[in-house]
Amino acid sequence: MKQLSIFIIWMAPYAASVAQTPMEILVTMYRQTEQLQGLTAKIKKVERIDDKLITQVSDVKLKLHPYQVYIKQQAPKEGIEVMAFKNPKGKKAVVNLNSFPWITVYLDPYGSLMRRHQHHLVFDSGFDLMVRILKHELSASLDAGRLVKEQDTTWQQRPVYKLTLTNADYKLINYTVLPHETVDDIANKLFVNAYSIVAFNKEVDGYTDVSEGQVIQVPSHYAQSMTLLIDKETFMPVVIRVYDTRGLYEKYEYNNLQLNPAFPANAFSEDNPEYGF
Repeated sequence: MKQLSIFIIWMAPYAASVAQTPMEILVTMYRQTEQLQGLTAKIKKVERIDDKLITQVSDVKLKLHPYQVYIKQQAPKEGIEVMAFKNPKGKKAVVNLNSFPWITVYLDPYGSLMRRHQHHLVFDSGFDLMVRILKHELSASLDAGRLVKEQDTTWQQRPVYKLTLTNADYKLINYTVLPHETVDDIANKLFVNAYSIVAFNKEVDGYTDVSEGQVIQVPSHYAQSMTLLIDKETFMPVVIRVYDTRGLYEKYEYNNLQLNPAFPANAFSEDNPEYGF
């Protein structure tokens, strides 16, 4: 990882003005996403849950420093609202189910209810997670032929770069659980998706349902292949598609993306009269 970090620092000024090779494009994307302070977007996500592709569309407001997120679902169930804060420790997420008994509930963002039928935590609404995964995947070699720049295309009438990362050696491998580890600990350490670990191990019923010495199967990489559409002007990854050996695993589209908006003081308050909490 140190080798890649040095390369990013050295290459960044050049990449910003040229950004033609796959690595130059990614380097600029890293830098731009790391400078991001917040965003609004209509995010369409498609995730494979219990062998079915489930689509969810939500309006999202995200402030990164400190991390605060407000989500209002448009589909499949219109009107569900979630607001969550990364700090202070132990802060519950605020949830309006927009259904009977018509009350606001406070849930653990890391708990089973909040993570049901979701690949990711509510705190993964931005680009940071995908950037960390890409940095890890490409840290071993700066150019191993795994990252390819496809023909440029457009997204929502805007020009975009199209990059594909391929892991030909993607497979399931055995992993022995260490003392006090959870599924999240393992996923974070190996840079893979926690939901996929649970899905690949039928004896694992949740993110804490593993024990020391247990042998489970984990993916050798986050994905067999990953495709990104990166806006040529903002260098934001506006579309992210992730595939495993069974096909599409997850897809995220950032529609109507607005960067660094000026949020009003009550944008992340449950007392905001525009919200239903």
